[in-house]
Amino acid sequence: MSTDVVSSGAGRIGRYFSVVSALPATVFVSYLYLLFRTGAPTEPVDWSKATDFDPAGLAALGIGALVLALALNPLQFPLIQLFEGYWGSSRLAVELALIRTIHHRQRRRTLIRRHGKARPGLTGRDPRRRYSASPDEIRAGMTADEIQRELAAYPEPDLGRELPTRLGNVLRRYEDAIARPYGLDPLVTVPRLVMVAGQPEIDYVQNQRVQMELALRTSFLALLATLVTVVVMSSNGAWLLLAAAPYSVAYLSYRGAVALAHEYGMSLAVLTDLGRFALYERLHLPHPPNTLAERQLNRSLMELFRMNDSAWLTYERPESPAAGTPAPPSDRTPPDAPE
Repeated sequence: MSTDVVSSGAGRIGRYFSVVSALPATVFVSYLYLLFRTGAPTEPVDWSKATDFDPAGLAALGIGALVLALALNPLQFPLIQLFEGYWGSSRLAVELALIRTIHHRQRRRTLIRRHGKARPGLTGRDPRRRYSASPDEIRAGMTADEIQRELAAYPEPDLGRELPTRLGNVLRRYEDAIARPYGLDPLVTVPRLVMVAGQPEIDYVQNQRVQMELALRTSFLALLATLVTVVVMSSNGAWLLLAAAPYSVAYLSYRGAVALAHEYGMSLAVLTDLGRFALYERLHLPHPPNTLAERQLNRSLMELFRMNDSAWLTYERPESPAAGTPAPPSDRTPPDAPE
């Protein structure tokens, strides 16, 4: 679920660019600058050379960081999709995605079996005995809770909508969870919700998304730094182990992005819960009396948002200037309109 969140104002755009684009690019270019200043790969590594800064080198570093930040900034959306597991339709990409998807399905089945074995140790346990529970009961409870937390990183098992990566599965879980209660597809609804929702909800979504994107950008550039380090240090013996440093940053940043994806998904759920009636009002739609009627209404609304010209909705007309004077009925009624 790579839903773009709208933010207005040059100040916000500037802060987003500084945090998500400029900061990781500066660190990446600085690392490469220091790496090549050591003399590698053409000479033996000499770290004392890395401290010899010159104005021209610093200017080149700054320009390089700016160019990289500008180049990567428009690629944030496809970068998120890459980490989600949308790898294209080529034969190699499909096979890799299939292997990883099967891995995650098997992992979830294993977690479900382990959860089923842990739960019997808790059945029949009196809550009043929680302070006198046996070690086996405590162990079963801890195991079940941890497995339940890990299962929360996957979509519902009966939908068959797993993706090849941890990040993709977390975001898809929230995509499905947000869609079910109200019949709203977040992929087409959230961009409209951010135009009418309150500022606290929009800020909540934006803050979580910026943190997640910063972690993903850091992970991506750290992976590039790992590859460059391997190439540069391949002929310098033990210095090749230096590649473990950026790889560790890439791994930890990615796992951090997965954790932040839960917060981002929750922020979208809050945005939907609190902002959907403002959306109905802006669209001049009647407020549904209950969730069943809301889901029925939103079936047609989602078709309209997907630009299906066969979608049909009834609008609430604004009151006529003459008090008590109803608006004239429409001359044209769709043949499949409800009675």
